[in-house]
Amino acid sequence: MQIRGIKKYYGDKMVYDSLSIDFGDEITAVMGRSGCGKTTLLNIIAGTAVADSGEVTGQGRVSYVFQEPRLIPHLTAVKNLIYAGVDERRAQEVLKSCGVDGKLYPYQMSGGMAQRVGLARAFAVKADTVLLDEPFKSLDLGLKKRLLELTASLYVSGAVVMVTHDVAEAEFLASRAIVLDQGEIVYDAYKKDGRFDGLPELLYSL
Repeated sequence: MQIRGIKKYYGDKMVYDSLSIDFGDEITAVMGRSGCGKTTLLNIIAGTAVADSGEVTGQGRVSYVFQEPRLIPHLTAVKNLIYAGVDERRAQEVLKSCGVDGKLYPYQMSGGMAQRVGLARAFAVKADTVLLDEPFKSLDLGLKKRLLELTASLYVSGAVVMVTHDVAEAEFLASRAIVLDQGEIVYDAYKKDGRFDGLPELLYSL
């Protein structure tokens, strides 16, 4: 997937002036202080926000996981996946691997279980690009660890773009980290020995 010369303004506020990024077949963490345009970038990739100029190419079929699960309330877990285009057998298999009873409705699920269904849905549709907008935010440490492990097990191939503020999340899941600030890339590196060199220090300085 390629992003070329993206410009985005909200009124007089510049989000991106000319942003270009190539995303490969890997998990990339996108980081930066609040308001730097991380979610806007995901929305432009997904087509739910329109850039003022520039283009996104090669994203193919896109799936999106938000901070909250956003399940269809009147459908069971398995039917939520089927509605997204997953065949029933595959939906049942994925939910079983996630430890979720496919017959449950969203109102019968805990928050963590519902988020598992959201993650299962995003990866089971075999999207070319998966967008994760802080899906582990505000979870207790034990649940966060289990969902991170689940996400790692669900990922097979394709471009995954994960917005996070948490260096530990990035180092657990991602092979590459990008930091945005004032509409520009100020950090772009691959993980070495399980760490992103200089990343915590940079984030603290922003």
